[in-house]
Amino acid sequence: MNKNYTAISGGFRTVTLACISMLFSAFSQHLLASQQSQTLVLIGGTLTTCSSMSPKNCNNKGVPKGKSASNFQITEANIKRVDAQWPSKNTAHKAKILNLLSKMANQHTQTLSKKRLLWAWRDTNNQLLNQLSDAEYYFVLDMLEVPVLDAQGRRIKEQVATHHNAEPASVDILNFIKASASVATKSPSLLAVTASSRDPYESADFYEGLLSQTGIQATWLPLTPALAKAITSGQCKALGELRTQVMQAYNREVIYTDRVKAEQQLCEQGVAHLVKLIASATGIMFNGGDQSLTKQVLFDDEGKPYPWTQTINERPLLIGTSAGTAVQSGSKNQFGQVAMITNGTSVAAMEQGAHAVAAPSARCIQDCQQGLSGDALTYQADGGLGSFNFGILDTHFSERNRSVRLATLLAHTGQRFGFGVDETTALVVIRSAQGEVMTVVGKHGVVHIKSISPQSFSYSYWPSGTYVDVGQDGFSIHQRTLAKVLTDINIPALPEQRFAGILEDAKLRSLTQAMCLAKQQQAQAKHEKFNFTFLADDSTRYLRVNKTKFGCAIENLKISYSNNH
Repeated sequence: MNKNYTAISGGFRTVTLACISMLFSAFSQHLLASQQSQTLVLIGGTLTTCSSMSPKNCNNKGVPKGKSASNFQITEANIKRVDAQWPSKNTAHKAKILNLLSKMANQHTQTLSKKRLLWAWRDTNNQLLNQLSDAEYYFVLDMLEVPVLDAQGRRIKEQVATHHNAEPASVDILNFIKASASVATKSPSLLAVTASSRDPYESADFYEGLLSQTGIQATWLPLTPALAKAITSGQCKALGELRTQVMQAYNREVIYTDRVKAEQQLCEQGVAHLVKLIASATGIMFNGGDQSLTKQVLFDDEGKPYPWTQTINERPLLIGTSAGTAVQSGSKNQFGQVAMITNGTSVAAMEQGAHAVAAPSARCIQDCQQGLSGDALTYQADGGLGSFNFGILDTHFSERNRSVRLATLLAHTGQRFGFGVDETTALVVIRSAQGEVMTVVGKHGVVHIKSISPQSFSYSYWPSGTYVDVGQDGFSIHQRTLAKVLTDINIPALPEQRFAGILEDAKLRSLTQAMCLAKQQQAQAKHEKFNFTFLADDSTRYLRVNKTKFGCAIENLKISYSNNH
C-alpha cells in the first residue's frame, strides 16, 4: 500500500474513527439527502483472508489451527442412504451412482477430501459426473460427507486469522468495517448472513470468524432460504424437508449439528423475534456465492418483501462481498427500476444481448435461465434489496472483464449508470442527512460506466483512495482527490496496433491504465470477431491518484465496439 493514500484508503492500516466521522461532515453540499446515516461497504469479491482452510492466503507467520478441509467417506451405510433417499425420479442415474459408489468403496476405504473424491469419481466414470443434475450431484456429495470432529467428538470449525493475512488490502477493508460500525454506535454488533451459499452452514464459520476479527461482537444469523419459508408459513417442524426442497442441501444436520440447531431455534422463536434481532444489530454482511439465493431470504416467491427485509435495509451498516454486493442493486431511480445482474460474460452479452429471468423458487434453484446458455447475460428485472439505487452493481469486475456485459445490461434496461467493483476492493457509500459521498477502499478500483448507446459507453476508473462526488447529473472525481493527485510520469506512447484478446486476463483494465499513464487519446483492440475503439475527448481526464499498478484515475473514456464480420 502507498503511504500517500488519503486517510480513508490505501494506507488505511492506521485508520481512526475520526477519519470516518470526517466524511459525514465534509460533503454537506451533496444532493439526494437521506434522513438516516448509513454506510454501504460493497466489496467486489475475493476478500483474500488467512484461515485454516485457506493457508495460501496466510503470510509466513503461520496458519491458524482449525478445520482444514471437508471430509468424505464412501461407506456401506452412506451408499444405503443414497439408495433410500435418491432425490429425483431418474432411476437410471440412481443405478449408475450406486454401481459407481460400490466400485469406489473397494478402492477408497479412508476419508477423502472433496478434491480427491472428485478425482476418484472422474477416474472411475467421468461421463456420469457430467450427466447428473445439480440436485443429484449435490445430493451425492452431501450424503458422502462426514463431520470433522476432535477427539472429544466436538465439531472442528474453520478458524480465521486476519493478522496473518498475506494480502493487506483485505485488512484495510475489515478495518473500515470496524471503524464504520464503531462510529454508528458505542456498542456495535454485526450479523453474518450466508444465504448466498447453497450450503450456508458450511460458510458460517468463516464469515462469523471474519467479522469477529474486528473485535466487535459478531454472530452468524441463520437466515436461510429454508428458514425464511418455514418461519413465515408456520412450518418450523418441516424445516429439514424445506432445506432439501428449497436449498438442495442434504444431511446438514449431521455435518453442522450446531448450526442447524441454531436455525431451528430461530425459526421456533418466530418472526417478531427475528425482526427484533435484526433491528438490534449495527451491521449485516451478505456473503459471496449466488445473489439469486440471497434474494430468497429477502423476498417471497411472489416477490413481496419478508417482514424483516425493511429492517435489514435500515441497518446503519450494510456489507456485501461478490453476490452479497450484487444483491444490493434495486429499488427505483429517475431512470426506472434498477435490475440485479445474475449471470453472463461480456462476449455472450455482445452476441446474445441481455435476458430477464425469473427469481428462483423451490422448483428452480439456479438462475432459472429458461434454456439460455450457461454464459448468457441474465438479470432479474425487479432488482434485489434496493439499498443501492444509483445504478446496477457488478463484481469481480476488471478481473473478469465485465465492462461490456454491464454496459449491455444498462442499455437493455434503460438504466444510465453502472458500478463494477474490482476484487479485494470496496465501493463505499456514506449517507447522512447532509447527503452522500462515495469512496474506494482496498487493492484496486471501481469502474463507473455511463450508457451511451447499445454498443458504446463512457468508462471511468476510480482507484483506491478516490473520493467521488454524487450529483444530480452523475458522478465525478471530487475536489478532495483532485487536490492531491500525483505528478505525471513520462512513459512511451502505446504502439499503433490493434491489441488482441481485450476481454481476456483483465486486459481491458491494463490497456486503459496504460492510456491513462501515457495520456493516450486513442487505442484500438479486438476480441474474436469484435473490434474496439477507445477514445478520449474534451470530457476525458487522466489523473494519478496513487502509485500502485492500477492507480491512474480515468474519467469519461469512450469505449465502442462493432462486429468486424
